[in-house]
Amino acid sequence: MRISDPVNDHPARAASAALGMSTLSSVVESGLLGCAVSRAMGGNGGSLEDLREGARRLGRCNRAAGWVLWAQRLAIEALLHSPNIALREHLLPDMLQGERAGTLPMPPHPDALVATDAGRGQRLYGKFACVPNLQWQGYTLVAPVQFDHGAPQWVLLRSEEDGLRVGEDLRAPCPHGCRASSLILDGVFFRTDEWLAGADLPDRLRPVSDALACGLE
Repeated sequence: MRISDPVNDHPARAASAALGMSTLSSVVESGLLGCAVSRAMGGNGGSLEDLREGARRLGRCNRAAGWVLWAQRLAIEALLHSPNIALREHLLPDMLQGERAGTLPMPPHPDALVATDAGRGQRLYGKFACVPNLQWQGYTLVAPVQFDHGAPQWVLLRSEEDGLRVGEDLRAPCPHGCRASSLILDGVFFRTDEWLAGADLPDRLRPVSDALACGLE
């Protein structure tokens, strides 16, 4: 009996998936994923100005690549600032090489997910209106979560978890090929070892986010 493939059995989805991976490959080939990342962490070194100019050039040549670079490189930066060393060491090499897609909800100010107790973990609920780089082959999401009455914390969630639902590809202003969609989280299970960072993460990411924004113009 033939097993149905939700991507390859749908020509439009298959084409979108292939284009998305091609865009991510273009970003990897640009060398910008390791730009302004220290060599000690597996990067290429360089400055934020190098990253800014590289993002601007890439975005002018390929708008979709500019969006994917924003998502992938900012997810890398989030790992670099994480106190969770085990999580960083596990994921950072694949993210730098583009072997694993990474992403965050697009600004401004995405609503934090809501967490409910699930015994040995938490169940997460919510929706993000626009998330780029949602590759069909798998992705890792950096997301804000409201665990209590304090400021939101940040976690990492894998696309393989049950309860993640990707919408259809978004149109303008999202460029074709950046794999931007809405993302619904319906009871996604979260374990404490996937905690990434505290409420100050956006402030820590701002210099790199500002540099990458040049590729979104």
